[in-house]
Amino acid sequence: MKRILIAFSILAVFAIGFGFIFATHDATEKETTTTSEIKKTTTEGTATKVKSIDTPTLFLHGYAGTKNSLGHMMDRLSRNGDATRSLVLSVSPEGNVKASGDWDKFATKPLIQILFEDNKSSLTNQTIWLQNVMRTLKSEYHIPTVNVVGHSMGGVDWASYLEEASDKTDFPTVTKLVTIGAPFNGLTIGEDGTTAYDLTENGPKTNTERYQNFITNKKAIPATLQVLNIAGDVEDGTKSDTSVSLASALSGKFIFDQVASYKEMVFTGAKAQHSKLHENKDVDAAVKEFLWS
Repeated sequence: MKRILIAFSILAVFAIGFGFIFATHDATEKETTTTSEIKKTTTEGTATKVKSIDTPTLFLHGYAGTKNSLGHMMDRLSRNGDATRSLVLSVSPEGNVKASGDWDKFATKPLIQILFEDNKSSLTNQTIWLQNVMRTLKSEYHIPTVNVVGHSMGGVDWASYLEEASDKTDFPTVTKLVTIGAPFNGLTIGEDGTTAYDLTENGPKTNTERYQNFITNKKAIPATLQVLNIAGDVEDGTKSDTSVSLASALSGKFIFDQVASYKEMVFTGAKAQHSKLHENKDVDAAVKEFLWS
């Protein structure tokens, strides 16, 4: 009888021991599962907060332009955190690019200003300088795509760049182009609003040599490009912004007639004067809507 009791006691001890082991193992599994679920939930929650990368916009002044030419527009566009002033790229007469300012690829709508130290140089030189700028943006800042804005000669420069170099893989892809008061077909203005360069349904009556080159090479412009072409008319009878005729500015439609989208806007009145176009808040609104809406 004593042996039977001892045997039962031993069996009871084993039963309790195994029960404790299984219970501990089950609790560990539940704890591991719960911890994994928490980690998974945390990871998923973090993933939804990743900041998107906005396309930077480059701003280029016109003939004899300075940092103020488009600088004030950039300041206005960046108010209230709608966009972010970023790099300033200065190009020497030798074509060397010097950067100042801060670059944050996660910044909201970065704005990059381009300044030519020789601000009265030729179209050929400025086209080469833009290539140097774009090469710098791609190689040093790893920027894949950009939007570009050009006032006056700056708009002509961008058209030239797009025809000369937009297909090169070591440059960022230009997604959108804004031209403001760009003299695509010369600077002739008629006192009565009439010139030999007036537009017909098929193009200008007369082409300058520069404009003819644009027409000849326009197929090199990316078909994916979106264009906003802005012109001014002060309504003094000259059909111009006092520096560029409507006919010259709007002749851009025949250069960009094969792109993804082309839109032109004409602003009128005193604030549509050539140098006031980039200080016009209605122009600001049009640029903002086109770039970021």
